[in-house]
Amino acid sequence: MKRSALAGLTVLFMGCAIAGIGIGEAPAERQAAPAADAVAAAKLRIAAGGAATARGRALFEDEGCDNCHSIAAIGADGKLGPRLDTIDDDAEDIAESIVAPREDIVDGFPEKLMPSDYGQRLSDRQIADLAAFVAAAAGTEPEGDETAGESGEGRGRGRGRGESPGRGRGRGGANG
Repeated sequence: MKRSALAGLTVLFMGCAIAGIGIGEAPAERQAAPAADAVAAAKLRIAAGGAATARGRALFEDEGCDNCHSIAAIGADGKLGPRLDTIDDDAEDIAESIVAPREDIVDGFPEKLMPSDYGQRLSDRQIADLAAFVAAAAGTEPEGDETAGESGEGRGRGRGRGESPGRGRGRGGANG
């Protein structure tokens, strides 16, 4: 009888841990959602974004990014990773975060939460398309900039330049 009670408590505890009961809010829940006008603007940017943005949005959903990341303009409400509609990274930095998610972790998020194999699983064009979509959602690319992913050319897998001022842990990057 004691063993079955202990087993029952263990199952209950594990179920609560999986459901997140009793462990407080997820780091993403502490990130403020964008205001209604920012969401409306993001919807317009995504709709006007062109082919790369459309392909990136489809990949975002197909790859399950929406299970972990929030983007209010498309109804993605993941709570495990950082919000992507409030970041200030451009498409190049977003692509780097997709390919090398352990390089620059947003404060408060686990270091090994995001899969690190997107650089192997996705083509350069797919990475660029995802980055174009996230940049459109966040409003970090100039309007009408369809250069990301259109040529099919490769993107640098490394930073290819020195660290910019202000880069570092907690800057609000796309990974997490």
